[in-house]
Amino acid sequence: MPKSILCLLFAVSVTIQAEDYLTAVLNVSADSTGSVLIVDKAAQKLYVVRSAAPGDLRVIDEYKITTGRREGDKERTGDLKTPEGIYYLTGQVPAAQLTARYGPAAFTLDYPNFVDRREGRTGNNIWIHGRDEAIKDRITEGCISLENSQILDLAHYIRLNRTPVIILASLQKYRVTDQHAYEQALQKWANLVENWGHSWETGAADTYFGYYAESFHDEAGRNKSAFREYKTGLERIYPWKIVRLDRIVVLTSPQETHLHFRQRFLSPTFFSEGVKHLILVPEQQGLKIVRENFRPTIARQTTAEFLEKFLQAWEAAWESKQIKTYLSFYDSTFSGSGYDYRGWCQYKTDLFAGAVRPQISRSQQKVQTVGRQTYKVTFLQGYQADGYHDTGWKTLLIKGLPGALQIVAEEWQSHE
Repeated sequence: MPKSILCLLFAVSVTIQAEDYLTAVLNVSADSTGSVLIVDKAAQKLYVVRSAAPGDLRVIDEYKITTGRREGDKERTGDLKTPEGIYYLTGQVPAAQLTARYGPAAFTLDYPNFVDRREGRTGNNIWIHGRDEAIKDRITEGCISLENSQILDLAHYIRLNRTPVIILASLQKYRVTDQHAYEQALQKWANLVENWGHSWETGAADTYFGYYAESFHDEAGRNKSAFREYKTGLERIYPWKIVRLDRIVVLTSPQETHLHFRQRFLSPTFFSEGVKHLILVPEQQGLKIVRENFRPTIARQTTAEFLEKFLQAWEAAWESKQIKTYLSFYDSTFSGSGYDYRGWCQYKTDLFAGAVRPQISRSQQKVQTVGRQTYKVTFLQGYQADGYHDTGWKTLLIKGLPGALQIVAEEWQSHE
């Protein structure tokens, strides 16, 4: 994994050194983590960190802060403690509602979060806000406060309902200087996500449900027993499924760990893609999942829908005579109409060179799922170009996930 480079050249007091690796935020395989805020209560500092490549994390800003008057994790209303765990900034208080003591801006944290509520913690109105007086250590009633100019600067990093805030009693235990230990931490989470997904894909029920706490509840309100019954019922419906997980980001604290990753799910009848969010808490048997939710990033598609999109793009490349794009729809193992892939490329290249204004039509289309991520599509194809035309039955054998589909076989029979 690449070395983390922590840039704090402008800081007056640097508490994170350039040789440090921070394990509170781990980019296992994501393109970007976006901005993540880390609050170190012991140092009374807030760090803005970001990763734009797996295994790399950079501190891009730091701020002096003040937190609750009393030390420790928040437990109840009025205890003057700042909560510890993983939170999200869910709103901004309108400026007209802020008195001078809160400065020019205030952002609300989702305290109490799911883990807090299951632990019986109480309280509300935990904010990150400005301050109309000099910053001194531990002077708030539980909020996180910055100087007025700095809360306005911090606001540029905040995306409501997206920006995580990891609040730690101390960042010290999440600083490591050994590259091997850092890489082991990355690999540990990569393995956990991979093994969880594999047990789901293969229907290894005991292994899969072993990742879940007995106190688990999903976003639909099902407890572990109902969740298991629901998932087991789906196993009887689908003869196979493909689960692909990537873009993994891990946020950790002593209270909870959050896993975010892209989930692509393919069954014989539909495809879905979105962000899966798992919340794990420490138990005697290790970390267990207590909550999960899924946020679709594209609309769920039936098999017929995603194959139709593929065929439309294939036709568009054919009609526009974009030979490289057209051939990219074919797998290197392709065979059909007496050609292997190399012969097919040459045959089509020659045809494209001579065709003038080709037009293709499809009708009477039939789609069949014939195996794991394998589909047979048959249709009546009409073709015409520069006065020539023909009609015939085209059969395509297509394999892969949506976004990575390819034609592995093609046959055509004249229709008379």
